[in-house]
Amino acid sequence: MVITSSSEEVPPQRMLSALHTEWINKDPVCYLPPSHCNKKPSRSGSSTGCKSSSSSSSFCPAAPFAFVPTEANMSSQHSHAPFSSLQSMADHQQVYYTKKKRRAQQVPPEDSSTKKERKVFNDGFDDDNYDYIVKNGEKWMDRYEIDSLIGKGSFGQVVKAYDHHDQEWVAIKIIKNKKAFLNQAQIELRLLELMNKHDTEMKYYIVHLKRHFMFRNHLCLVFELLSYNLYDLLRNTNFRGVSLNLTRKFAQQLCTALLFLATPELSIIHCDLKPENILLCNPKRSAIKIVDFGSSCQLGQRVCLFWWFFVCYFL
Repeated sequence: MVITSSSEEVPPQRMLSALHTEWINKDPVCYLPPSHCNKKPSRSGSSTGCKSSSSSSSFCPAAPFAFVPTEANMSSQHSHAPFSSLQSMADHQQVYYTKKKRRAQQVPPEDSSTKKERKVFNDGFDDDNYDYIVKNGEKWMDRYEIDSLIGKGSFGQVVKAYDHHDQEWVAIKIIKNKKAFLNQAQIELRLLELMNKHDTEMKYYIVHLKRHFMFRNHLCLVFELLSYNLYDLLRNTNFRGVSLNLTRKFAQQLCTALLFLATPELSIIHCDLKPENILLCNPKRSAIKIVDFGSSCQLGQRVCLFWWFFVCYFL
């Protein structure tokens, strides 16, 4: 394509007749300065690009430019367009060629998932969300063999594991490796131990805490393994509900548990009682237990504002 500074459009037939058979391996754009640029025409350096003594500031392109079609516009077999002959170039004061741009080697950008995988958290045991990376079949402390991940929430994760020491299945709640979650989990731990102390016979329908330990900077709470929750039960019935008789049994157990929490020795408020936190002890029985005291507090106790806003955000 040829760009001229003339205000009149040049007929394509005139330009096509002036085409020469030789080719110049340059970018197919020719910048022609206006006539008021008092510079001598420079024909040298046509293969290296504008080797005149004048500075680049002397280039004063005029508008509008006339875009003249050439034979190269009608042919896609060549990457460079043919220019007019040197005789037709002599009609203009100066001819400028743009340098051929080299195509830089494009390096594909790194995927965000790749960047996350390269980051190391807690010596490679955690992900970027402060959760422990659960691996099925892994053995902890030569006692607990991890079977599968059965739950995940804002606090952390719950895994199903086999206790080789007591020969039973348990549920291990793995708290996130972050100080705010650890502080709240310690409150939950204290309340669970207090409830277990006053419910040695486990007759008040509260989940039983077996023990706790620290593993790779994560607080782990070991509970008895229960079945699915009441929300899953309703979902399995397409939310048609359960029988009135079963509803009475659930309500009776819930009232017994709440009365136990309201005793003066405990004065515990659950703060997050919902069908998801009420679990069946056995899928074929009506016995239930209340779980997840991570948001709980005692009456008159100062509540952690961070955790309160955090829970409200997810609600």
